[in-house]
Amino acid sequence: MKIYFPLYYKKFSCIADRCRHSCCVGWEIGVDGETVARYKELAEGERDEILSHLDDGGNMILCDGERCPFLRDDGLCRLIADYGDEYTSRICREHPRFYHRVGKRVECGIGASCEEACRIILSSDNYGEFYTSEHNAEIADETDLDTLSHREYIYSVLANKSISYRTKLAEIKERYSLSDSLFECEHWNNTFYELEYLDEAHRKLISVGKECGTEELYPYFERFFAYLVFRHMSVAESYEGLRARLGFCLLLLSVIENIVSLSDSTFEGICEAARIISEEIEYSEDNTDNLIFEFECLI
Repeated sequence: MKIYFPLYYKKFSCIADRCRHSCCVGWEIGVDGETVARYKELAEGERDEILSHLDDGGNMILCDGERCPFLRDDGLCRLIADYGDEYTSRICREHPRFYHRVGKRVECGIGASCEEACRIILSSDNYGEFYTSEHNAEIADETDLDTLSHREYIYSVLANKSISYRTKLAEIKERYSLSDSLFECEHWNNTFYELEYLDEAHRKLISVGKECGTEELYPYFERFFAYLVFRHMSVAESYEGLRARLGFCLLLLSVIENIVSLSDSTFEGICEAARIISEEIEYSEDNTDNLIFEFECLI
């Protein structure tokens, strides 16, 4: 199957033991049937030891600190070290990759909850450029709405160096009839506060309010917005759904601006803000669905 990848995808590889926010800590790790079958082919002692760490639903039973039982103290995976990549679950091999359809086109990206992926996304201007490769993946059915032309329009506005960052956002909002009143701070901050959080400390951090007025930071915000559009608006199935999903992307853009304006405006600080937003909002299906549904009701 031919899949389209953002050009920056080529830069990505897992930084393993150098990662400060391991995806092997704090996340539910489901093990697919094909991988379980590989475990069952191992010698009896090895097989039984690995299977003892799976619950009845095929999920890893996490240890103290919500760590995967096969995560070594040095941050590396014991399964990979002892047996090879193919003995990790499919979700472990694929993370932080995600797949979706844009009309008849299949695309793959990398998610910003991964700190290395986030650094690549926020440092890459070529977010609108793609390459193709043959790849095996489980993909959802073809969508009725081809959102590619809408995404290309938004990317063309972001790439226009003759207009300011605020003008770009205003033009996009006007094009899709998303008035500023839809982004009223008090309403959304109350909504954010009621969401589920992996880290309770983020409950007060995820909010909108203050815009970041530092011009040199705008390219990073634009790249984060382009990533959100790629990941979330691209999968819309109707025009109204597209507007709601675009509103969701603009809302998260306001969140990163607010966090950065109140805390760390270095590149690492912006990356950490984006990673937290992605981890707490994007990677919670319930949180994402609730926020998009809220926009659907408002528009």
